[in-house]
Amino acid sequence: MKRISQPTNTPTSEPTETPTLPPTDTPTPAGSPTPGPSPTPTATVPTPTNTFTPSATPTSKPTSVPILTATAAPPFLEGVPTPPTAVPTAVATFAVNDDFTNILLLGSDTPLDEGGTRTDTMIVVSINNDTGTASVISLPRDLYVYHPGKTMSRLNSALSFGDGVDLLKQTILYNFGIPIHYYARVDFDGFKTAVDAMDGVDVAVSCQLRDWRLKSPELDIEDEDNWEIYTLEPGVHHMDGDTALWYARSRRTTSDFDRGRRQQQILQAMLNEGVDLGLVSQFPALWNTYRDNVDTDMDIGRALQLAALAPTIRENGVQHLYLARGVQSWTTPEGAQVQLPIWEGKGNMQETFSRLFRVPTLNKATRRPVFVEIVNATDNPDLALLAADNLAWYGFIPIIAEDDSQPDSGTQLQYFHPNFKESYDWLISWIFGLRRSQIELAEDDDFTYDYRVILGEDYDPCLNKLNQPQEFIDSD
Repeated sequence: MKRISQPTNTPTSEPTETPTLPPTDTPTPAGSPTPGPSPTPTATVPTPTNTFTPSATPTSKPTSVPILTATAAPPFLEGVPTPPTAVPTAVATFAVNDDFTNILLLGSDTPLDEGGTRTDTMIVVSINNDTGTASVISLPRDLYVYHPGKTMSRLNSALSFGDGVDLLKQTILYNFGIPIHYYARVDFDGFKTAVDAMDGVDVAVSCQLRDWRLKSPELDIEDEDNWEIYTLEPGVHHMDGDTALWYARSRRTTSDFDRGRRQQQILQAMLNEGVDLGLVSQFPALWNTYRDNVDTDMDIGRALQLAALAPTIRENGVQHLYLARGVQSWTTPEGAQVQLPIWEGKGNMQETFSRLFRVPTLNKATRRPVFVEIVNATDNPDLALLAADNLAWYGFIPIIAEDDSQPDSGTQLQYFHPNFKESYDWLISWIFGLRRSQIELAEDDDFTYDYRVILGEDYDPCLNKLNQPQEFIDSD
């Protein structure tokens, strides 16, 4: 049997290219060139390790970190226009103890040496230094928020006011109650350099993705003949820096929320690859190269302390959070399409942010691991890998068994321990598109694992992860 303890660690064939969709974003090609076929190399499946025992003693935690303090709305600066909408009051700051370090990751579509004022990606990573766990949340760039001392505007416009990342930190604190201790900002070239330095990363693509892409990264973006429609089919793909950037930025056929999910996928893949390559031990030697490509207010001492936690965090699992349920679409008086934060009420943003500071439901540092055997009863070998990635994404430990030689039309889900019934049914049934009532008790008291899923021809790995169940299990 093969064990997969973390998502996206299996190489597969390169993506194929498919014509044609109408162009949208700049640069906008006028025509619809037809790409040629791409080669399909043979995929190989590495054998993961056979141990899943998390580290009992995490690496020593960093010393205390600076905390920003939110205040009431300050007076507007002279010369700054009055916002056209009412200024919200500052939300209460979450009580974050010294065990947590919150890092704001920024991706800029303009070079760092030119100021990097256009923020394309904003992700908050909250690391619990005591438990060796981490949670990440993507911040949609179109969130319409108050920039303290400035005006109401999109979240990603904070850097354009000329006050650097400090204003963005204050904006996040004021509107979301999250104190940001450090930031790290990279431009597109720096991102591609980081991925290519690892010789690429493995990413499980559960849903087809189509968008315009340069035929080759060195081509002129202003020449419409250099563009083509590119299609990434479901499967586990090994991506170089250019492909990973395209995957992380595309939203032609999806949304800004789904793009945030894919960016988290790339971060998880980079964490996996970095741990596998042993980059933590090489970190001091890599520091100068890192600083050449990353703008940050973190010194090497703190960076080393946090990097040392990477293997433990990878083993314990990362909690992935999204804000798709906590916003409302709105048009500003100027006609801009934005997203209004919903801080209170049903499906509120406050509840989602609070989970940054909770131990994840299936965290392997505090709970017995939950094992799921996967039997592939389809003709598509990639489905078992995609099912394994979906399970690992939510904290389960997938075990890929031998394929079933008799294809089955319907997916089946079984559990093997009567006293285990319903503990995680709400989550695993959603992952496989089934109702809780469809989970069957299997009469096999000696079975090693907790669940078994038999993948049928009806199995679709393309989950709407933005609408994942919101139930919680209290940590003991």
